[in-house]
Amino acid sequence: MTIKTTMTKIGVVCLAATVLLTGCGKKDVAATVNGKPITIEDYEREYKMQAQQAMAQYGDGFLMQKTPDGKQTMGEIMRQNTLDNLVRFEIYKQDAEEKGIKITDKDVDGEYKKMVDMYGGEEKLQDALKENDLTVDQMKKYMKTNLLMRQYQEKMLKELEPTEEELKAYYDKHKDEFKTAEASHILVKTKEEAEAIKKELDGGADFAKLAKEKSLDTGSGQNGGSLGQFTPGQMVKEFDEKVFSMKPGEISDPVKTQFGYHIIKLEKISSDFKGAKDAVKEAVIRDKFKAYNEKLEKKAKVKRTVNTAKDIPVEPPKKAEAPKDKAKGEAKAQNSQAKGEAKKAKEEKK
Repeated sequence: MTIKTTMTKIGVVCLAATVLLTGCGKKDVAATVNGKPITIEDYEREYKMQAQQAMAQYGDGFLMQKTPDGKQTMGEIMRQNTLDNLVRFEIYKQDAEEKGIKITDKDVDGEYKKMVDMYGGEEKLQDALKENDLTVDQMKKYMKTNLLMRQYQEKMLKELEPTEEELKAYYDKHKDEFKTAEASHILVKTKEEAEAIKKELDGGADFAKLAKEKSLDTGSGQNGGSLGQFTPGQMVKEFDEKVFSMKPGEISDPVKTQFGYHIIKLEKISSDFKGAKDAVKEAVIRDKFKAYNEKLEKKAKVKRTVNTAKDIPVEPPKKAEAPKDKAKGEAKAQNSQAKGEAKKAKEEKK
């Protein structure tokens, strides 16, 4: 189990996946936010951790790859993003503190105990931290940061709770975005197969039965082809455009997408405020958050002092040893040990 996986499991909420609290370590600063420093140490540590994750996913040469316009490397883009995220986080952190949100040592200790229990003991957690080049103090700083941001998010959700009037006004302006469809489909490889199925359906064949027998989408096929409820933009473009142009009960001609050919049956389409209310609320809160954050960032006095174009050396992530190689290594070590013991015994006889 990785630390990243564990942090996800305990519901960690953080703007940057590996961001640490600022104000410790080296005195050199990468930036200041309203006079408070973001240290070079934190900037470099955050970048290295993000960079190693990218290298693990895209290869050791990823950081030196050029951007499409050829003007920058991916490493430089990542360093810019790293600093921007740290600046943004410091702005939110300061706002959280102004709102009276405080995280105590007791809160952090409680969170740490949860992680100890999750790993099955202090020793196992210590081993996991060591594998990820983390100390207990660093881990607790992560936890303090995450608890702060979690409480900040909860407080902001309450503050930005929209009124019924706001929801209705937003819905009236964006009605098309909140349509929902309930549809079923049968997916096959070729146009000829799709046309043959459509012919059967036109002749009265049962859609659900054919979906179970012939659809390549086995997940929906087991449910008679049902895709459940979805909104515009959730499906691939060709499918999406077709389904939202149909009438309830209608069965389409073959529709080609990157996955093959679909026969679509529209069960139901709805665009009423009541059915869309939850989605409307989510959209309103998202827009309010965005406007509030933009206002905060505009108000903040930010001074960036580090040159993000300057390279920061990053060690390639450690690759897990393949079982075969590991066995070879162990056999080699055992062989070497046996030779040493034999040599020692020979010398003792002399």
